[in-house]
Amino acid sequence: MRKGIYIALLLLAAACAPKDGVRTIRAVEGKDADLGKIQEIDGPVTVRLVVKNEYADTLYPMQLYTPCGCTEARFDRKPVAPGEDETIEVTYNPAYRPGPMREEIQVQYRNSPVKVRTLAIKGEVIGFNHPIEEDRPYAYGEGLYMSHKVLSYGALAPGETADVFFRHGNGNTRKAEIVFDIPEEWRPYLRMRQPGKMKADERDTIHVKFTMPALYDSVEFAVQPRVDGKPTEEVLRVWAHRKKQ
Repeated sequence: MRKGIYIALLLLAAACAPKDGVRTIRAVEGKDADLGKIQEIDGPVTVRLVVKNEYADTLYPMQLYTPCGCTEARFDRKPVAPGEDETIEVTYNPAYRPGPMREEIQVQYRNSPVKVRTLAIKGEVIGFNHPIEEDRPYAYGEGLYMSHKVLSYGALAPGETADVFFRHGNGNTRKAEIVFDIPEEWRPYLRMRQPGKMKADERDTIHVKFTMPALYDSVEFAVQPRVDGKPTEEVLRVWAHRKKQ
């Protein structure tokens, strides 16, 4: 008897499950729809928000608006009679967004008792350690990976200072000391902190300031990275030229 009841419950659960695997959430304006834990490694997650028209008149959806490019929303744009449900399909992309998330979806209407309804989804993105090459694609050698090959400062007036940020990382499976060897003659003009000792797979971003010397029309020189004292095969180039008056 118990086995028969168990099989019946399984069949009922299978019948109620969405055939396309998209989860449906009953949404209410003013209350966030909770997506729970979202695994970044699994990629974008899609849900259907079903919200009831509690107004006495028909709603005429016109368009959807999501302020973040990480969220897309789609609907049929058909009239929703009083008491009927409106369905909005929402896809959230958790890539590079670990931690708590909350995104709003605005539904705009025409000739309706309301101009805008705002719905929201929330959850927690469980991040994962991306391969170092994803945002530091240049292998310099000795396990050093960088986001840039050239720090380009463009056109600068003499004495003008500009900023560039670049990403670097220790792709070794051990600790390593990373130093950027700036040519002595350019040290007064190029200012940056040294990474120093980095753990295995540790990643960081460096802020580099460059001031255009007064005596040059153009500037191009190389910064030599060293890993545990060994020079890398590739060098980081710095480039700038004098702004036309």
